[in-house]
Amino acid sequence: MPPGRSLAGRPGRGEERRDCEKGCCPLNRDGHDRDDGNPSRARDHLANERTYLAWLRTGANVMILGLVVAKFGPGSGYSMSSGAVLIAVGIAGLAYGTRRYRRISGEIEHGRFVTGTRGRGPALAAGVLIAAVLVALALVFLSRGGT
Repeated sequence: MPPGRSLAGRPGRGEERRDCEKGCCPLNRDGHDRDDGNPSRARDHLANERTYLAWLRTGANVMILGLVVAKFGPGSGYSMSSGAVLIAVGIAGLAYGTRRYRRISGEIEHGRFVTGTRGRGPALAAGVLIAAVLVALALVFLSRGGT
């Protein structure tokens, strides 16, 4: 093993990283090596993926709640309407989460991501979700005749 190399063939501590002569190292769109030695970039991508998964779980759970309300609610048009509202809100949450994930991932790749500037989107999504749940509950109670 050459001096300064780890067992995996990667540069050891204190040694600069060399470019791959064989061209096997992944490059981004700009032609720069993706592994630029910046660990915060990897953490940013992982945090973005965790946030995306949270959006997916929330959207899927809201859609499941809509299906449950439509299927097992009182047999009236109100329960079907409230289920449809919840399913639509779940689909909107999935679409927003996907769009947000792709936008932020691109910003991280290009080094333009600024934290703390996008509070309106998630706040609006939370408001829509709360309003949809309240409307669905009101429709279910209306279908029961107010009892």
